[in-house]
Amino acid sequence: MTEEKDLNEVLCVNNLVKVVSGNEKSNSNPLETKVYKKRWLILALYILYTGMSNAQWIQYSIIANVVSRYYGVSSTTVDWTAMSFMAYYVIFIFPATYMVDRIGFRWTNIVGCGVTCLGSWVKVLSVSPDRFYVTFIGQSLVATTQTIILTLPGRLAAQWFAANELSTATSLSIFGTQIGIALSFLLTPIIVRNHENLEDIGAGLSHLFWIIAIIMTIAFILVVILFENDPKLPPSKTRALQKLNQMEVEESIVQPIKRLLKNKSFLLLCNSYGLGIGVLNVVGTLLNQIYLVHFEHGEQDAGRIGLTITIAGVVGSVSFGVILDRTHKYKETTVIVYFLALLGQISFSMFTWLEMKWMVYLSAMFLGFFLVGYVALGYEMCAEYTYPESEEKTAAILNVANNVYGIVLILIMGRLLEIYGDLPVHLNLCVMMLIGLILTLLTKDEQRRQAARKGAHYVGVEQSEKSNECNGVEKN
Repeated sequence: MTEEKDLNEVLCVNNLVKVVSGNEKSNSNPLETKVYKKRWLILALYILYTGMSNAQWIQYSIIANVVSRYYGVSSTTVDWTAMSFMAYYVIFIFPATYMVDRIGFRWTNIVGCGVTCLGSWVKVLSVSPDRFYVTFIGQSLVATTQTIILTLPGRLAAQWFAANELSTATSLSIFGTQIGIALSFLLTPIIVRNHENLEDIGAGLSHLFWIIAIIMTIAFILVVILFENDPKLPPSKTRALQKLNQMEVEESIVQPIKRLLKNKSFLLLCNSYGLGIGVLNVVGTLLNQIYLVHFEHGEQDAGRIGLTITIAGVVGSVSFGVILDRTHKYKETTVIVYFLALLGQISFSMFTWLEMKWMVYLSAMFLGFFLVGYVALGYEMCAEYTYPESEEKTAAILNVANNVYGIVLILIMGRLLEIYGDLPVHLNLCVMMLIGLILTLLTKDEQRRQAARKGAHYVGVEQSEKSNECNGVEKN
């Protein structure tokens, strides 16, 4: 009863009644909705620039041995080029969230894309064995934009897409991130090869940096010209309710965070999601080093395995988004996906250890389909558990959890790999996935957003019936 009461308060039912009452006098519908075709253009631009931004996450670590040779730094230092994405997120996320609230959706994307573009050009200037600090500055600029980019899929979906498209739109938003990572896994080891001559390695790095910088410049220009803040009318009644609530109650970032920290389902999700995506971050960051333990000169194979994981995950993300839109079976879908991701991690670990290359590829595909596909499920579960809180705030805290887990696990697993080899790394990753599955099973199945959608539909029908009755009286 208490949870139902709290939910009703959060949904501002009283405010809705006031608006509906006022509507009877003004003949305007506060729940009027429209879905615009431009939503697909906004989504495509977001996919383009986030893909190029996230492609830079593992562009050093997937060729860690080559980068270590070229710049004369340790493998742990190379790992920090990937971990910087997680570290800066944790440091800057709350100031960035405050900024997002103040400058709006359009300018948030312009800033995120612009800073990524700047960081990409800084890297162009870093091609020299004594300029690792320059390349790290460029990487840091790109990394800081993750505080903006990673919180936007849910908001983009909510602001532009209909209620029956939300999960699909969220999955497609994350699609850009995954495609960028996939291309980086594939192309980086091909463009930057492990040559004996350092000058040849430098030439490869230069080509890589120039390609990304040019694409990011084009993306930035398109975002500035074509991006919009909000459609004129909300795309769904759920979004209309949320906007009414936000107009009625203006509050600082502290109040919603306090509410979220009291939400048990959300806290359990943060930990289960954090463990699952933390394991994924370890696999992505240390893949080169883990694979080379068993397969000498396997840089390109490691890249192709990373590509396999990510492409399978793209298919998984979109598939699970469509399934959720059609079934609304959030808890059941998440439990099944997490369990199969655990089996995928066990298989991948076992076949890597046994040095069965073809089975490593097959198990990588299985792991990617479910573990990378789980990313979109996490965002959707987050939106359900926390509605009507703004999507960027809830996604921010969710991503803080997975980035903290990612940093801690990468540091621990990297150290274990150096001292004891890859076996304890594989065992620990499987244990982390098992703990995450248990937490998922313990999480209550709450569908606040779906409940609000049904409630909004009821209010809209009731209001329409009243309007028809009034029209009937006037005609008589």
